[in-house]
Amino acid sequence: MSYLKTKCERPWVRWRLLAFVMNILNHSHALRCAPALLLFLVVGCTATTPSTQTSSTQTSSEIVPTTTTPSQLVPASGEIEIPCDSKAISQSYGEKVKVEKCTQTWAVGDTDRDSWNCEDDGCRQTRLYQFANNKWINTATCSRELPLTRYASSCFVPNVGLATIDLIPPQDVACILWPANSHPKYVQETQCALDESKVLKSFDTKCEEYYEKTSLPLEKCYRGPLVRQALVKLQQLKYVRNVVDYFGPEMARAVFEFQTDNNLARTGILDDKTWNLLNP
Repeated sequence: MSYLKTKCERPWVRWRLLAFVMNILNHSHALRCAPALLLFLVVGCTATTPSTQTSSTQTSSEIVPTTTTPSQLVPASGEIEIPCDSKAISQSYGEKVKVEKCTQTWAVGDTDRDSWNCEDDGCRQTRLYQFANNKWINTATCSRELPLTRYASSCFVPNVGLATIDLIPPQDVACILWPANSHPKYVQETQCALDESKVLKSFDTKCEEYYEKTSLPLEKCYRGPLVRQALVKLQQLKYVRNVVDYFGPEMARAVFEFQTDNNLARTGILDDKTWNLLNP
């Protein structure tokens, strides 16, 4: 019967079944079967009507955004940034390392061999180093574009697989070492301090291209239906004049002002909290 219900959702199937029943009723010897045949058609082809009606009443002109659930944070350690001793780290590790930033027991950087394969504007992946058992070791290699809170999908151990949380530095150390953790787009999940001077400076740069995106967070240089929906709300609240399909510098400033007026983190980025206040 479930197969019949699925098929009967198609109009042409319902008409053919009805024609089949009527053809049978044209034969006098089949009249005794008429009630049963009609019942079969009604039950089989109308049982799906309620769900169809329900779905049609739930249609909305506004789009509900999806978000990314961050991974758990490693508790803070209290370590602070210190000058890097690249020579000592290289000797301990057993290979020349170009170290970028360090704390007492953590460092981030690339080996010489890594940099040979990197693009002109830098490596897309970088190594994490930890001082453990009197020796510097490489715990994991991670994508520079994502915060370390997303280690489960952005970090890996060569010849082993994806990284685990014990291979990731504490929350405060990650804020010091890993640039993506302090990016305004991610400070809500990384709990790093927000540098508002960098936020304001970013509004002055124009977008060379706009990229389609349909989930939060949304920032400058994105475009899509969610951007337009947010701009409509910002226009209604007198934060912008025009509604367009892209997230440009004007919209970033408008979001920043809206966040200021509502005591939110002033990132100029449309995150979960900002979206929820903008779309109550």
